[in-house]
Amino acid sequence: MGAMPWTISNLLLHDKPVPLSNMRGLGYTRAFVYCANPGCHHNAELDVSYLPDEVTFGELQPRMVCTVCDHRGGTCERVMA
Repeated sequence: MGAMPWTISNLLLHDKPVPLSNMRGLGYTRAFVYCANPGCHHNAELDVSYLPDEVTFGELQPRMVCTVCDHRGGTCERVMA
């Protein structure tokens, strides 16, 4: 019987930071950001084409400040359009 796809060794491969260069290689230049404050739910679409290629989503998230509630921290993902 073959190894299960959700084994620990496979899960560790998916924990690596995703650089913006990976996203740009797929043709995406915008990121969608959600406020991490559970009571806010504010979101915004940002142009990240000016940022260096080596910047990761993990580096962006703690730097985001919500313009509605001033909470620091957010969830970033690429815009699928």
